[in-house]
Amino acid sequence: MSINSINRPTYINAYNSNSNKPVEKLNKTKDVDRIEISELGKSLKDYSLNNDIGSSKKVADIKNRVESGTYNVDARLTAQSLLNAMKE
Repeated sequence: MSINSINRPTYINAYNSNSNKPVEKLNKTKDVDRIEISELGKSLKDYSLNNDIGSSKKVADIKNRVESGTYNVDARLTAQSLLNAMKE
């Protein structure tokens, strides 16, 4: 058996032919995450779980009574509310 010459395999030739091609540069865009709240979501900011529309008025009334010294706390009602909260 005689071997006249040894040729490089074709896959090496394919590598060499592609290694000289310029690589295209990609234009990087700066992606920024953002969030948008819908109109329905914006309308829920004033919603209360207890539906106490006048809660700010109620708080102002209690604050005025505390400052004037006329606010009295019902101890039985407070104790009952604490017990009910612990049971839940």
